[in-house]
Amino acid sequence: MSKLKSRRRAIPGAALAVTLVTASLALTACGGGDSGAGKASGPLKVWVRGAGDSQKAYQMVFDAYTKKTGVKVELFMTNTDFETKLNAAAAAHKLPDVVIDDGAQLGTFKKQGIITEVDKSKITGAGQVSATAWKSVADDKGATYGVPFSAQANVLLIRSDWLQKVHMQPPTTWDQLEAVAKAFTTQDPDGNGKNDTFGLDVPGSTQRGYLSWYWSNFLYQAGGDFLTPTGSGGFTSTIGSDQAVTAADFLKKLYCTDKVVQPGALNQVTTDTNKAFQTGVAGMYLTGPYAYATTDATAVKGKYAVVAPPAGPKGVGALAEGTTLYAMAGSKRSADFATLASYMISPEAQTTGMTGVPTATIVRLPINTTVDAAEVHGGDPRWQTAQDVYAKSSTYEPVSAPDWQTYRNDASETLNKLLSGCGDSKQALAGLDSTYRSLLKK
Repeated sequence: MSKLKSRRRAIPGAALAVTLVTASLALTACGGGDSGAGKASGPLKVWVRGAGDSQKAYQMVFDAYTKKTGVKVELFMTNTDFETKLNAAAAAHKLPDVVIDDGAQLGTFKKQGIITEVDKSKITGAGQVSATAWKSVADDKGATYGVPFSAQANVLLIRSDWLQKVHMQPPTTWDQLEAVAKAFTTQDPDGNGKNDTFGLDVPGSTQRGYLSWYWSNFLYQAGGDFLTPTGSGGFTSTIGSDQAVTAADFLKKLYCTDKVVQPGALNQVTTDTNKAFQTGVAGMYLTGPYAYATTDATAVKGKYAVVAPPAGPKGVGALAEGTTLYAMAGSKRSADFATLASYMISPEAQTTGMTGVPTATIVRLPINTTVDAAEVHGGDPRWQTAQDVYAKSSTYEPVSAPDWQTYRNDASETLNKLLSGCGDSKQALAGLDSTYRSLLKK
């Protein structure tokens, strides 16, 4: 076993320790407002996973909330080792009142015992939140463990000027995606006379499961999934299915046979791939609409289009993701959590999150159905595309599975090894399926 894998395998053990440390907190917090635990004074302590201009955007939302309610917010934000810091706070019995983090953390946080169930009836405006968004914060039994704040679905950013150069249209199928990727790689679309462009921009690092995150789009387009609910409060592994093998074979062909992926992809995270697209190294990038703001601040502004992901064997499919407000175990601020969550799903806060700080769209797509992203962004058709993909063609990962991040990391490591050695997809996924089944028995 590699050193990387050994370190990552230590995470579930640490999570178990946190569960034991915080068990009494979780039991106390579940009592909610009936015991008066929801009332307290002083600032509401809110931790947010993020960095840069996102802090300005969140502060803008929180200031407006304070103005409306009189409740002050004490904000802590970091993007480095956020979950590690959260685990340390849990072990020290110093959890914040509210955490705002990736929706993909739901299963892990729930297993650790550091979040509490949310009573939707206490959230004003809950009926305006889309059913799809509410489903993303429910566990496998239908209980609600968070309040959605932002949603997104992956779309395809593609260099429109390069398409003109190679006389092609945006791809709508896998075959067309492959053809465009080959043209971008071999036909000098930037016209500089050098062989220095590539078709696809792929974040292939195993860090935080980036490669699995990217590949999931192809998995859904092939009709596959990682895990599926059993209907009795659990999951079964489907990662070894024929559909999953088809998706892995397609990515392997692009990487190993066609060689249309940017150099160094298997070591790159999204910061690297953002740069690759923005500097003209690669011409197509499957990513979220949050990339619009940063990309528009570079030389490729106005030179790229946004389209729906190309359809695979089972049609158009895209990874759906979100940002969630979690009520933390042990907090005596359940009433303030409800008012904060109610404000953050309101049209006012959703709009501020989209436009308050142009370089930090902390609300990518609104979860409030009365808010139209394209209209808020001045009729920008790129946001309409993202909104349509999310509404019609997106799929959330099985984020309510205990330690979902572990499954994502395992998939990423398996795919990274597969592409590194250009190996056998069926064999690789059979091994991953065995790993998943073992995890599900724990």
